[in-house]
Amino acid sequence: MPRIKEPKFFCTDLKTNGGVYAPEEYRALFASAPAQCVTGEASTLYLYSKVAIERIMAYNPDAKIIVMLRHPVDAAHSLHAAGWNHKLENIADFEDAWRLQAARLCGEHMPPRWPDAATLQYGAIYSYAAQVRRVMEHVTERQRHLVVYEDFFADTRRHYAEILKFLRVTTNNHPTFRVINPAVGSRSRRIERLLRKPPRWLETLYAPIRPLFRAARLHPAGIVWGLNSVPQQKSALRPAFRAELDRYFSEDILELEGLLGRRLWRQSS
Repeated sequence: MPRIKEPKFFCTDLKTNGGVYAPEEYRALFASAPAQCVTGEASTLYLYSKVAIERIMAYNPDAKIIVMLRHPVDAAHSLHAAGWNHKLENIADFEDAWRLQAARLCGEHMPPRWPDAATLQYGAIYSYAAQVRRVMEHVTERQRHLVVYEDFFADTRRHYAEILKFLRVTTNNHPTFRVINPAVGSRSRRIERLLRKPPRWLETLYAPIRPLFRAARLHPAGIVWGLNSVPQQKSALRPAFRAELDRYFSEDILELEGLLGRRLWRQSS
């Protein structure tokens, strides 16, 4: 796996930041891999993209595709929380962000310098049926592996072994499965507000010494942000809003069940 977790090279229909967009740069991600090594990457937007799966299979007809599907309400809530914690989302409350999806398509209420409102459409991103159908159309059954998130974490070791078998990879390692990127909150809301929207006087004071920190590869705001962060459960959704989201995704879930031939999540009570 390359150092860059999400190169986003194949989802050319979506505007993104921080990806790898030139073919030679993409190939360079895997240049250090030993001969006969299985290589891969983990760009989550490939499933949502309307062109990525087809482009992947054109690039490498032998590619294997792993898809993990999480309950769409929980997945959308988690994506918003991650965006907020990484200062990518500018609307603190998920319910508010959900209600602004249409306005954002018109360019309103967007985070600064966010390139594409399509990647803030929480409902569309987690409406899986059309996305999974696209995978089935372009990827043979032997080259695709679909995992349900809740199943995976209920029996991680077994599903991990199934993925290795699907990839035809053997290992002598005995991994431990620990939580990565847990939900976080702030020790001090005042410090968090200062970091998100620094006052002009603070920016003025910092500007002359910014080159010194850059030369030393130090990021004071990042250090303070880390010190101010503490593990914390995501805030629960209002029951009425949760029920609204369950209704929103219910038909898509039924369609997905038909595609996969198995029962999936049901609406919360």
